[in-house]
Amino acid sequence: MTLPQSEAPAELVAKYDRSGPRYTSYPTAPVWTDAFGQAEWVAALRQADERADQPIAVYVHLPFCQRRCLFCACNVVITKREDVVEEYLARLFLEIDRTAAEMPKRRRLSGLHWGGGTPTHLTSDQITRLFRKIEQHWTILPDAELSIEVHPPVTSREQLETLRGLGFNRISFGVQDMDGEVQELIGRDQTVDQTEGTLAVCRELGFSSVNFDLVYGLPGQTAATWDFTLDNVLRLRPDRLAIYSYAHVPWLHSHQKRMPMERMPEPELKLELLRTAARRLCGEGGYAEIGFDHFAVKEDELARAVDEKRLYRNFMGYTVRPASDYVGFGVTAISEVGSAFAQTHGKLNRWNEAVDDGEFAVARGHQLSLDDRVRKLIIERVMCNQWLGFDEVEALAGRPFQELFAGQWQALAEMEADGLVERGPRHLGITEMGRLFLRNVCMLFDAYLPEEEVEGRFSRTV
Repeated sequence: MTLPQSEAPAELVAKYDRSGPRYTSYPTAPVWTDAFGQAEWVAALRQADERADQPIAVYVHLPFCQRRCLFCACNVVITKREDVVEEYLARLFLEIDRTAAEMPKRRRLSGLHWGGGTPTHLTSDQITRLFRKIEQHWTILPDAELSIEVHPPVTSREQLETLRGLGFNRISFGVQDMDGEVQELIGRDQTVDQTEGTLAVCRELGFSSVNFDLVYGLPGQTAATWDFTLDNVLRLRPDRLAIYSYAHVPWLHSHQKRMPMERMPEPELKLELLRTAARRLCGEGGYAEIGFDHFAVKEDELARAVDEKRLYRNFMGYTVRPASDYVGFGVTAISEVGSAFAQTHGKLNRWNEAVDDGEFAVARGHQLSLDDRVRKLIIERVMCNQWLGFDEVEALAGRPFQELFAGQWQALAEMEADGLVERGPRHLGITEMGRLFLRNVCMLFDAYLPEEEVEGRFSRTV
């Protein structure tokens, strides 16, 4: 992405900086309800079993951390008690067994991701036992993506050797920021040496891809501290980078109230941090921008997919290997099976109770209508490829695009005047500047987002 290096678009920031979803799904999670429960989830699994020729992808949520980072919006359990982890694994195995029993024909797996929390909170023995449980039910395809999130300060060489020996080929580090003061303000303590040392071991062991997660918009971040972080990133050169906007949602995560608001970057600076990252990574770093807020070395398959407009996105991230069904296990895990979303209970005790009672721990979900599926397609194509061809939309909807979305087409005219999009006769394209405001473009197609309900529910778009 080659962004203008001079004038900061302050007027565009003021105009478009509002609360809005990140669109890791559509419809977004706040729309889901408890009207989707046990019966609906079992029906979705059984319908998915009829797609026996297609592989599935699996996500496992491992919520445990030794300490809480103040910026974090993930579902975590802070503990050092071994018995808590062992009890969780025992229930997780039951959940996996019950789900596999509803899908006896679906026996191939194309993707596996372990997230958290801190998956390397588990010992090497626990990691192995969990992996073997998954292997008990699914045949892992030779080209499957097996990925895991790790926290370098608590990840040992033994754990990395275990993971690599089991076949994990992709690994993601939580880095966030490398400046010591910024880390202190967000309750984190991870040195550059720890990150570099863990990266060196991963490369020695032969992981095919290493990703760094960074976060912009954190307290204490300045142009100088961000350059320090980027200097180290460019020196270490991970294969992929995810650079997320900090989501300040203290009404959902009360620990975020401890973040020093007076040290937060102003919206203009926050946007400039992203612009600086894009300029440096895509310039001197030689990275390609992937979808929205992700980067990869140009040899990476994701970079090739962008050029060919065949990039996809799911709850596990960007991929070139879309599965027809994604099944999540563990507390607060999300699944996408067929045209249904489902999420398990977010409270550990509630999830425990459901599993102990022999139930699926489904807390809420959503069955997608045709309109949902059409809008989901549009939002996915915009977020992934920054380009939308109307033929694909019309084939699914059965009606002309501009007839279906006449109001949105007019609203896009204003964005076109602002230099964010280009409206073609048979396509919608996002400009280089428009990539900074992708969420705003997608919000035009969100049928569940009345103006009066936006503020206070989501993080800021800029």
